[in-house]
Amino acid sequence: MNSDKSTQLQLAIDILLTAKQAPYYAHKYSQVGDISTWADWAQVPILERQELYDHTYPRSTDMFTGPLQDAFVSSTGGSSGTARTIVLSGDEWDVMNQHQAQAFAALGIRSTDIVANMFVAGHLWPSFIGAHEMIMRNHCVHLPISANIGVEEAYKLCREYKPTVMISLPTFFVLMADMAKKDGRPFESLRMVAYVGEQLSHEAEDYIRKWLGCTEVKPLAYTSGDCGIMGYQTDDCGFGEYHTLHDFQIIEIVHPDTLQPVAMGEKGEILVTSLCRKFHPIIRYRIGDMAQWVTADKYRLCGRAGEDFKLGGAYVTVGEFERAISQLDALSLNFVIELADVGGQMDLLIKVECDHPEQHAQEAHRLEDLLAECIEPIGGGRDKGFFRHYAVQLVPLGSLPRNPITGKIKKVIDHRVEG
Repeated sequence: MNSDKSTQLQLAIDILLTAKQAPYYAHKYSQVGDISTWADWAQVPILERQELYDHTYPRSTDMFTGPLQDAFVSSTGGSSGTARTIVLSGDEWDVMNQHQAQAFAALGIRSTDIVANMFVAGHLWPSFIGAHEMIMRNHCVHLPISANIGVEEAYKLCREYKPTVMISLPTFFVLMADMAKKDGRPFESLRMVAYVGEQLSHEAEDYIRKWLGCTEVKPLAYTSGDCGIMGYQTDDCGFGEYHTLHDFQIIEIVHPDTLQPVAMGEKGEILVTSLCRKFHPIIRYRIGDMAQWVTADKYRLCGRAGEDFKLGGAYVTVGEFERAISQLDALSLNFVIELADVGGQMDLLIKVECDHPEQHAQEAHRLEDLLAECIEPIGGGRDKGFFRHYAVQLVPLGSLPRNPITGKIKKVIDHRVEG
């Protein structure tokens, strides 16, 4: 999985030259001169997500370097904006699956494992079929359960078939843990939960481990529908840390405003260049995640760019809400924060899933007070009359809106910046 930096730069130059065979990239990179150093590379224009939506299949084929044939078409889920389509040649899809299978094995997956695949299938989202490839290449037993059948049925099948490993999204596992807590019994056969698609907090990890009964909670890899695998974990990785795949992707971390490389330990925004995609090149792509370098070839994810939001004169994060909610045992860690401005005041509504909400009305009031205590802009805003309406609403398990393609929950719905 490693290659020296000079070889990596040459691979990047080759991909850029190949990309210029596509009409859109020929125009985009027409002013790019010769590249011989990483400083030269840093001048190559950024690829934005809106560009990827506007100029690729099925709206256009101008980003393709050849005719559309022998190809795999996939799409992002659109949970961070408009869904974008990526097309790989058959050989490129095979190479990506091999890298993902190696990352799966690096987690400690064994051929004796029984793996429950509970990703959502369909809508061009590649996770379910990619997980199938990953499982089979490691010679495991595959339980192709899928989240499409509903969490209740998936839960029953896992009880019956007793997987040793479950793979899906954190949102799905939190709900599975909610159900196991309701039943009062963990999964005796389960040793590992492996997730992808969202970042997982310490609080959610502890919750999943406690109620599902697994000893290990690990990320499958750092991946996206746009770029495939961008990082993998080994035993030397701390929480949220990933190794780069030098021969497969270039990871740059840049300042969100200046787009200049950040120093070691400084937070910035990730840019991704795929070194193995020649049919539909992805070059210096602004994927929307924040990170910081831990070593020269290892980085730590720091959330989504723009994940924090402003309350009054200060910024707060989703993690602050999650830490408060985790202190109340009756509540799930699946929640949504809704914000709106009305007549110079603000509405702040936090919807939290809960088993039998009608029996836990007092927990809603406890959480209101706890959030006000833990998050200063909420406590201060409530005291000063900043809010027109501030409340916690408990809703039944599984009732919050999920993305129909991925199953993810959009944690922040900010009507102040919509429309």
